Amino acid sequence: MSSSKAREGQWYADRAHHDFFLVIAIDESDGLIDVRDRYGDIDEFDLDEWEAMDLVVCTAPEDWDLDADDTDDADEQLPQPQLRRPHS
Repeated sequence: MSSSKAREGQWYADRAHHDFFLVIAIDESDGLIDVRDRYGDIDEFDLDEWEAMDLVVCTAPEDWDLDADDTDDADEQLPQPQLRRPHS
């Protein structure tokens, strides 16, 4: 389903699950894509999972910071990445 090829350093939005994440590594030999979400958590997808996702390229959240400390402040509103169409 995904027409977005994973690119290291690129942000993506999963429209079906309303998730935003940054591709931090691609291991083509193992078929894995490592991502960091907007909260700083790291996860991985295999290539089949990636292809099944409804992805769109987007920009990083305005205030997103790799070095930010984790906070439990429930009232804090995180910025939303802006969606954009990938270049064809």
